[in-house]
Amino acid sequence: MNRYQLAERARYIELNNLKVVCGYQDACMATFGGLNYLDFRGKQFYRQAEAELFATIEPLAEYVPELPFVLGFTGVQHASSAVHKPIRERWMEGEAAVVKGYERMTEIARMGKKALLLSDWPALGRLMNENHAIQRDLGGSGKPNERLIRAALDAGAMGAKLAGAGDGGTIIALWPWPETARLERALEQAGASAIYRPQVVPGVT
Repeated sequence: MNRYQLAERARYIELNNLKVVCGYQDACMATFGGLNYLDFRGKQFYRQAEAELFATIEPLAEYVPELPFVLGFTGVQHASSAVHKPIRERWMEGEAAVVKGYERMTEIARMGKKALLLSDWPALGRLMNENHAIQRDLGGSGKPNERLIRAALDAGAMGAKLAGAGDGGTIIALWPWPETARLERALEQAGASAIYRPQVVPGVT
């Protein structure tokens, strides 16, 4: 299988065999590696594998020499489907706030790509904060996440948001400076059990 097929197979198994309500991005990133802008327009959640369209995966790593992010793990493990499923059901029912929120987050992703490629950190920070505010207001965050996000922003991070489903897991802070001690202290004091500086790495090998 090529990588597009492999990513689709992994996601199909997770959804249909393991019964985890999941999106496409985890399988795509784990398979392709690197730093990518992902576009899933035209894909359908429960379409049969033979009819499913492939994602558009645009590599960006050569344009972003340093990732300006720090991740903080809340220490709370969770099943992402417990967060994704209720919001997805509200989307399918056409709840106006959910539809409007996710349409706006689509715009934010496109603008975020531009801000990242231009190293426009104030703009990227504002977009990250807006993205998180939408997700939080829809019920997709959680107390452990909010605690770390507030600590990161108070420490001087230019933006901070969920880095996963919410209700635990990881947050991501925009920190475009080499010295991270102040941020790490703030995250640890807020309860982070692990802190990471993400790096661009290969995918499946």
